[in-house]
Amino acid sequence: ALSLCLMARCYDLSSELVGHLTTVNLTVGFLMEVDKLVQLLESPTFLPLRLELVNTGSEFRPALLRTLYGLLMILPQSGAYNT
Repeated sequence: ALSLCLMARCYDLSSELVGHLTTVNLTVGFLMEVDKLVQLLESPTFLPLRLELVNTGSEFRPALLRTLYGLLMILPQSGAYNT
């Protein structure tokens, strides 16, 4: 659902979804799915989304930044979580 929101440029909704993800039990499977989404965001399919980040005058930019920062906060940053 989150990737669909990002593709459709519904960044306000994606920001709300990420906020709700923080209440979900963080399992290894869930974290792997979030990691796959982050890898997908780096693909050519999401090029318009990444260009939106560069466009400082964009009305969507604050919600998009909240979404991406939220995803970063969900993923573990330590090497201890590598499996």
